[in-house]
Amino acid sequence: MGFAVSITLDINEFLNSTVTHKIAYTPTPIELDDNNSMVWVFCDGLLQENFVRPLGENLATKTYAIEPINALGSLSFNTLFGLFPADQSSELASGDPKTATNGGRSFIDLASKHIPFDLFATIFWSISRYEEVQWGISQAVQKQKGALQPDVHGRYTATQSLLFQSGVLERPFVDELVWFLGALLNRKPLHQYSIVPTADIDMALRYGGRSISTQMGSIIRDLITAPHLIFERLRVLLGRKDPYAMDNGTIQLLQKHEKLRADKGPKMFVLASNQRTSRNKQIHPRAFIQEFERLKNSMALSNEWIGIHPSWQEKTNALHNLTEWKNEMEVVEMLIGEKPKHSRFHYIHLHIPHSYQLLAQLGIESDWSMGYPEAIGFRAGTSVPFIWYDIVLDQTSKITVVPFCIMDVTCRNYKNLSPQESINIALSIKSKVQLMGGTFCFIFHNESVSESHPWKGWKNVIESWAEPTKSNNPS
Repeated sequence: MGFAVSITLDINEFLNSTVTHKIAYTPTPIELDDNNSMVWVFCDGLLQENFVRPLGENLATKTYAIEPINALGSLSFNTLFGLFPADQSSELASGDPKTATNGGRSFIDLASKHIPFDLFATIFWSISRYEEVQWGISQAVQKQKGALQPDVHGRYTATQSLLFQSGVLERPFVDELVWFLGALLNRKPLHQYSIVPTADIDMALRYGGRSISTQMGSIIRDLITAPHLIFERLRVLLGRKDPYAMDNGTIQLLQKHEKLRADKGPKMFVLASNQRTSRNKQIHPRAFIQEFERLKNSMALSNEWIGIHPSWQEKTNALHNLTEWKNEMEVVEMLIGEKPKHSRFHYIHLHIPHSYQLLAQLGIESDWSMGYPEAIGFRAGTSVPFIWYDIVLDQTSKITVVPFCIMDVTCRNYKNLSPQESINIALSIKSKVQLMGGTFCFIFHNESVSESHPWKGWKNVIESWAEPTKSNNPS
């Protein structure tokens, strides 16, 4: 918010300070006289701990109504979702009769500027993905509880998350908490609304770049399941541009947003795995290199907007993953002439904190995997990029995490949404992000803008996601 901050543990220094704004972050309220402006935030104790709490402990949540809304200016919401409510603490168990039971609803007294839940711990818990760290290091608990089992790819699922279970996954509730605190301090957060399209290139070409045996297998499959693709394949063989070619819609859409800052500008993540498997299906390495050489003739390639797409990883073999990803980074570096510094995991195969620990060893500066492949919304509760904090190592990393909130594959393959339904739900999410001054980051693939089966009609969807909206930021 642009404040210069001083932190003290000395109560007398705090009480005697003459600064305009004070925040008391304590287990019990501190009252000041009317000449001082102070916000009290309940302290649960999570941020003072140097260990990870066991998975399975009940985590209290509460929804708070904010009344009257006009007291906070033009905030776009009238409820807050918070964790670690004060009335769940033993110190305040017999306290405020206005608070409700766990998961219930109560009112925040704006006049007193008291926040009756641990706002700071709530934010930290969400953006550190505390529950996923617990899940990742609690193998014994996973085996005991079927609900905590990974999906078929070994990933943490959206349905296991507290945000999904609480009905706030599609709401950037962390951004709302920041705006709420800013309103109590009469200050606007500094971040500004932006739209950031990002593309994943899992297969650089649909028809070219395969071995003869693979090509023949694909032709037989098409004859059985999609005969009309035979004609498209023949047209490509006769010289027509491949529908999945990166300059057949993907790069053009990204270039429209190149005016954005490099850290928040459009990105294209390229799978550079040199071994074709059931999960990594990139074209032959020689054809892959030739395709990039062709692109170089018409556009500049740089590490500001081209990143790596680390191949499907083996969770139990970190050395194998590190070796494979290092090789993939070297391939991309050879193609663009610079060392890549951005990444997004293939299949959103994100294991926290292990994946980020490996990326740190590779020197990656930002990762764009913070979202769910099967669900729309905000995996970390925020749309705003943030610095990754490793709870296990108990230290700040050098990796910036850029959340995404919607993906083409999520809409079509996981949720079976129509193109129009996908446009509508993205518009709803986009409006929430805009009101918070956040970042609407989305994922598409070169397939989904190809106008080729089964993505016919989806190019319009992706273009609508990238369209700017009218300025409507909070003031």
